[in-house]
Amino acid sequence: MSIFDRIILTIISICLILFSIILILFTIENPNIISLNNANIVLENIKGDYLYLGIGILLLLASIRFIVISVKTNGKRSKDSYIIQRTDHGEINISQDTIIGLAQSVADKFTGVRNVRTNVNIFEGQLFIDLRGEVTPEINIPETTEELQNKVKEHVESCTGVNVNEVRIIITNVTAPVRNIK
Repeated sequence: MSIFDRIILTIISICLILFSIILILFTIENPNIISLNNANIVLENIKGDYLYLGIGILLLLASIRFIVISVKTNGKRSKDSYIIQRTDHGEINISQDTIIGLAQSVADKFTGVRNVRTNVNIFEGQLFIDLRGEVTPEINIPETTEELQNKVKEHVESCTGVNVNEVRIIITNVTAPVRNIK
């Protein structure tokens, strides 16, 4: 949640606290602080004052924003996703970052592929790995990427014991060849 959203949430919370206190005081039969007569006078003075209209609209918009944020957050997978392995001795949680590191270590050592960025998606216990990178001009792209897919899949499966459903490789560019200076 951004700092802007936190500030708005704080303001809305304070307004709800004040509204709750006023509501509680109105339910008391003989409140010394507030009376229904005084409340009617305040409400009559509010009529036609556009400042209160603006405050009401801002609170309404902020409330709608938080509803949208809560729906979006529930639709996304958590950034700290885990694959859960159960063994005879207990449970093993393997984080998304661990799998990214394993796949990245294979991709970094791979000849012909450069500037690889790895993304891992864990969805309902299934593992999907996306590698996005560039290739050198002298390689055969289909053969090289298929070999990279196989090596990443084998490495992640052997290190984690988790079945990798898919390794997708996206080639974004062809890099300039490295020149040998003599």
